[in-house]
Amino acid sequence: MSDFIIDEFYEEMKHVSFDAYGILDSNDMIHTLGTDSKIIGRIFEMITEPVLRKIADRHNLQLKTPEAQTVYPDFVLMENAQSKKKIAIDVKTTYVDTPNSTIKFTLGSFGSYMRNNTKNIEYEYTDYIKHYVIGFVYQRNDLAQESRVYNFADRNQITFPYKNVRYFIQEKYKIAGDKPGSGNTENIGSFPTKNFNAVKEGQGPFSELGQDAFDLYWKYYPKYRSGDNTYKSLDGFVIWFEDQDKTQLELLHPYDYDALVKRITAYRNRLLRH
Repeated sequence: MSDFIIDEFYEEMKHVSFDAYGILDSNDMIHTLGTDSKIIGRIFEMITEPVLRKIADRHNLQLKTPEAQTVYPDFVLMENAQSKKKIAIDVKTTYVDTPNSTIKFTLGSFGSYMRNNTKNIEYEYTDYIKHYVIGFVYQRNDLAQESRVYNFADRNQITFPYKNVRYFIQEKYKIAGDKPGSGNTENIGSFPTKNFNAVKEGQGPFSELGQDAFDLYWKYYPKYRSGDNTYKSLDGFVIWFEDQDKTQLELLHPYDYDALVKRITAYRNRLLRH
């Protein structure tokens, strides 16, 4: 059901302009955006929604945004509310100083819905068959005007607050790393890279190990302040996994344990060769 999303997203984005002058008030005055990352992130999310809505309409699907702003995901693509084949789409934004700076995103919590199925998520985690991230990478434009007001007729005098925008859509597990997004949170971090195409093509470590390994890794990853040092890296996870009783390694959904063992073994062997 979800195979069409990536190709159609890129096709629709060819026709999208990122140029946002600011907020237009009832007096036809434009209030500039400034370079606040939260505001810019919201702009990219607003640009994304009509693109996703076009794709949803084309496939007779519903596109829903959760009523609560603090729950996962940003958008739900589904046949109906009862469907067990929902698609989660999150929009993530980050800025870099130069085109060669390290790119890194935070990809949502590992301490809530991945463990109990219902906390801080629209519907249930097990209702989703795919999880996509639409990512925007940009540079701040230091010449942008902070909190200025312009007549609509003078809008071309406004300097846009961002430049060199790059974007991608990819399955979340394929861009995830093995470390939290920051040291004092329970957010998954993407794998850090200076190569934008590596993110776009989903070349993270879990792309080889698969979605089930991603779910298992982050379900059992030690919570912040837990004092548990079971593992803090993929290498540590591989060692930990091999010592576990398979009957105790539970996920919220059924999974093929033997297939997972094969992938983890292949990953370990490749590391040993290098």
